[in-house]
Amino acid sequence: MKFQALYRKYRPKNFDEVVGQKVTIQILKNAIENNHISHAYLFYGPRGTGKTSIAKILSRTINCESPKNGVPCEKCDSCKISIEPGCVDIIEIDAASNNGVDEIRELKNKISFVPSELKYKVYIVDEVHMLSTGAFNALLKTLEEPPEHAIFVLATTELQKVPLTIISRCQTLEFRKIDTQSMTQKLKEISAKEKIDIDDNALLEIAKYSNGGLRDAIGLLEKAAAYTDKTITSNIIKEISGNVSEEDLNNFITLFQNKDIEQLIIKINDFYNEGIDLLRLANNIIEYLRDEIIVNKHYDRSLCKLINELDQMVTLMEKSENPKIIFEVTIINCLLDEEPKVEQTKEIKTVEEKKTEPKKEIEEPTEPKKIDDNIIDIRVGNTLYNPQKVIISEIRKNWDQIKDLAFDEQYGNVARLLSSDTMPVAASDTNIILVSKLKGIATQINGDVETVNEIINKTFNGEYMVACLSEDDWKKYTAEYKDNKDKFKYQEEPKKEKTNKSLKDKAKELFD
Repeated sequence: MKFQALYRKYRPKNFDEVVGQKVTIQILKNAIENNHISHAYLFYGPRGTGKTSIAKILSRTINCESPKNGVPCEKCDSCKISIEPGCVDIIEIDAASNNGVDEIRELKNKISFVPSELKYKVYIVDEVHMLSTGAFNALLKTLEEPPEHAIFVLATTELQKVPLTIISRCQTLEFRKIDTQSMTQKLKEISAKEKIDIDDNALLEIAKYSNGGLRDAIGLLEKAAAYTDKTITSNIIKEISGNVSEEDLNNFITLFQNKDIEQLIIKINDFYNEGIDLLRLANNIIEYLRDEIIVNKHYDRSLCKLINELDQMVTLMEKSENPKIIFEVTIINCLLDEEPKVEQTKEIKTVEEKKTEPKKEIEEPTEPKKIDDNIIDIRVGNTLYNPQKVIISEIRKNWDQIKDLAFDEQYGNVARLLSSDTMPVAASDTNIILVSKLKGIATQINGDVETVNEIINKTFNGEYMVACLSEDDWKKYTAEYKDNKDKFKYQEEPKKEKTNKSLKDKAKELFD
């Protein structure tokens, strides 16, 4: 028999065999039981959590002639046909390699044909975020009104790259990272069936390494079984995965606490020469410190500071061409005394001098400039009055560039919020409209709109004014736009009077 990788051999064949996705499975089972199957699903979550496997199970289950409790019988003709690799009615599309508009147009032309052998024709589109803008546009109408015999299952690891117009036409289901207990239990079952001798600490180490992805965990288990015919221990897992042993980590932290910079640099150089991935080393140290602080209750300010520094360092290392330098400098910076030294040459003022010093007026604290609902309405209206498809297309294509300001001292917090929780949906020559799924996020962004304007203008080299809406509010505007485009006219924004009055002056006005 031809060799088969373990992750394929133990791929779940029905919903009951799926690990760690209880909520998603229950939703799909209930939908099948009650015959409330959606015409389009969007599965999103980290890699190796079962998105494609569940898509295949769903396609077999809805075509089963007599499913029981949302599980295919695996005995009827439909079940036997659907499990065959060449089943013509279950079409798998890899969007990473078939991401052009021509491929989607071909799909649209063929979708009207009724299934050859099954009840439903199911299209599974993997890595859907890789589709081009033109391909997404071509897919829109088909997703909105597909034939009754067609069902779409889209899968992605990067939901933020999928247009909101696509998301709104699908039932979205989130796939979460698989918890450590469920993963170690599954690995233990596979080890028993494959007669792999492995101890519990090694299983736990595999679960930690795989970061919630079962496919990666099974792959590492298979690699460990091929590496040795002896009992697989946690040190073997660390050795083949490129992780650092607990003893080396302990020595590294001891050197850090002793502030032995010279030996720390030598140690980092040794790790580098041994071929250890420094990015992975940084994550290993963060996990080790977390256990030391939280589990072992070793509450130490310097260790907490090191975690924060390393966490920021990981992002810089991912972008750097020389991560070793970033690692070394970060460790040194953590140990240097950053407290400013008192200058001895400064003259000490006498009590009399202090008394004669003029009192400074209390300056009014600067608050972020907010925009009210009227301004938001004007900005949306001005955008819909003169929408510029070329501008919004360019901005959406390069939206990830905002992440370059994620660790900027002035813009960092707002830039991270923009890049992770909003999406540009429309633009004119002067305005950009953002949409967030949560109304609270939209309110927060509008509450510091001047900073948002600066970030976007700095990133896209323009002079735009921004407004952020929740998804529900945006739908209301687009519905009005479809009903009557002429309703939207250009309006000048009212200019706000600038004031430099101090708190003292304002208080005086109140009592005059």
